[in-house]
Amino acid sequence: MKANPKHTNALIHAGSPYLLQHAQNPVNWIEWYDGLWEQAQRENKPVLISVGYSACHWCHVMEKECFEDEKTAELMNTFFINVKVDREERPDIDMVYMDACQLMTGRGGWPLNVFCLPDGRPIYAGTYFPVEKWQQVLLQIHSLWAHDKDKALDYATKVMGGLKSMNDVVSAGTSQITKSELPPLYEKMAEGFDWEEGGANRVPKFPLPNQYEFLLDYYLQTGNDEALDFTHLSLLKMANGGIYDHLRGGFCRYSTDGKWFAPHFEKMLYDNAQLISVYSRAYAISDAPLYKEIATECIQFCLNELYNDHAFYSALDADSEGVEGKFYVFSHAELEQCLTVEELEFAKTLFSCTENGNWEHGQNILYRKQAPLQVLEALNIDVSSYTALLRTVKQKLRNFQDLRPRPGLDNKTITAWNGLMLKALADAGLYFKNPEYTQRAEQLAAWIQENLWQNHELFRIHSRGKAGISAFLEDYACLAEGLLSLYSSTGKAEYAQFAKTLTEQAIQKFRDPETGVFYFTSSDGENLIVRKTDLADDVINSSVSVMAHVLCKLGTIFQKPGLTAMGTDLLGFVKKQLMEYPGWYSNWGRLALASTAGFIHVSCTGPGSQEAAQKMCSVLPAHSQISFAESASDLPQFTGKKTDTLHIYVCLGETCLEPVHTAEQAIDMIQDLISLNQ
Repeated sequence: MKANPKHTNALIHAGSPYLLQHAQNPVNWIEWYDGLWEQAQRENKPVLISVGYSACHWCHVMEKECFEDEKTAELMNTFFINVKVDREERPDIDMVYMDACQLMTGRGGWPLNVFCLPDGRPIYAGTYFPVEKWQQVLLQIHSLWAHDKDKALDYATKVMGGLKSMNDVVSAGTSQITKSELPPLYEKMAEGFDWEEGGANRVPKFPLPNQYEFLLDYYLQTGNDEALDFTHLSLLKMANGGIYDHLRGGFCRYSTDGKWFAPHFEKMLYDNAQLISVYSRAYAISDAPLYKEIATECIQFCLNELYNDHAFYSALDADSEGVEGKFYVFSHAELEQCLTVEELEFAKTLFSCTENGNWEHGQNILYRKQAPLQVLEALNIDVSSYTALLRTVKQKLRNFQDLRPRPGLDNKTITAWNGLMLKALADAGLYFKNPEYTQRAEQLAAWIQENLWQNHELFRIHSRGKAGISAFLEDYACLAEGLLSLYSSTGKAEYAQFAKTLTEQAIQKFRDPETGVFYFTSSDGENLIVRKTDLADDVINSSVSVMAHVLCKLGTIFQKPGLTAMGTDLLGFVKKQLMEYPGWYSNWGRLALASTAGFIHVSCTGPGSQEAAQKMCSVLPAHSQISFAESASDLPQFTGKKTDTLHIYVCLGETCLEPVHTAEQAIDMIQDLISLNQ
């Protein structure tokens, strides 16, 4: 922010880094507040709701072109009440008005700009606008409201009808997915696979961790090697692509091309957390060293660049010095400046750099087209030379980057995303048998409970030293899931108990007792123009699908079949969509796998039970529950189970087989159960 700004608006008091980015615009921005629509009706002005997030490149572009322009600001200030919303703070507002944008234009994205009547009903929406077009829109909306209110009111009524239709919740169907429907579900999903580059066969290309989790579960449950092969292809291509930061670790949000080459350079905590879980689990199943390396580097990136000694920040910007990706790319001259001749040749071969640049404006994005063995052969070097050169080159290029202005940091802490990171650390601790990661997860859980769970209420945001904004279903669900992963990794009942407490409160706040569906917003929260539920799995899983998994696992741990039934019943709301569009309902697909398998769960008790649980985690689908207790436990799951020596109880639903005493015996039993369900 400028030291002596010409303009300052009400956003100067905001806690959100995104809102603060607009605090010195000449536009008279305000934050969303409870009295917004009363103000709009009192002033008889339309309202512009402009939604974005701090790491959004096109949000920065529109700010520079439009919101910093004096003439444009004058139009906005004269004719509208202008509201800035951070979509990460208020996903409820974003979801509602994004629906309106998609309804009116057939597309969405950020920045999201929606013009509303003084009662909140939308009448016009779009995403990025260049300044001339934006000025035209401002004048047209003003003219419509000033001279043809009836037309505006009529259109708003039609839009609201469409929004209500989009968000109508009907009672769930009673039919469950059967085993015979699983192969068609997989085959339908596979129609969208890119068998050359991995991932979805479309551009831009987003990592979709929930799809890879589904495929790993599908492989373990059905033995379908094609599902595993495609997962390997996707994880390998992403790890070698420009979407991955080969110097500092961490994945960018997506690639703008179909080959994972040119990223949109922002780095989000939620992407990296979910990908850490996927790569960690893929390592446990395949024992491929690359997966452990990538997961470890991603954890280190999060600790180095998004961690504040207690929890994790949200994101790193795509831009620095006003240029997208400038921090991460290198010209050939810059490579020559910081590397020796031998190191330069190595870097060019390994990272596919050229003298004229492999990207735009003579810049090079670091990516790997060749495997290490091919690099050895191309340069005629041995493994020890390769390793030494790799370490030296990466360190020198990182040092060079450190001299550059850094991308902006969004330093707010979001409960849901930290729940995903809690799960990532717990998963890495379990799959890598690494107590350091487990300890980090425990520290994170303790901080969240102390700072974001206050007076028996969960908050979504921690910023400027204080918690704020009541949590949404996403926060409850992701945190509870992370706690259950931590319970599986540590065996400590307190984490399962906290997950149960959160879930019981979520049932009270978010579940409709008539239909059984969970809404995204609390029953005692702010009323928007529609109350949304969140069913589709996108780059982050649907909050309802996450809660469904949590309910099923809690039903097992606490021996409460009613919770399990509450979770599986939610499948009835999405069965039709799941069978038609499985790629957008992948986490629901995992629940369908679990329900058809009958919920295999394993309880390990007595000395050595943690080691036994770690051995078995690679053969169990992740939707299954594996738990251990080295001594007596109060959790109902362990009632009546012996702890004098190692006992492993393999259970299907509410029926447990005779206990065995080695992990190998238990693995044979698990595989027999899976075979029976294929």
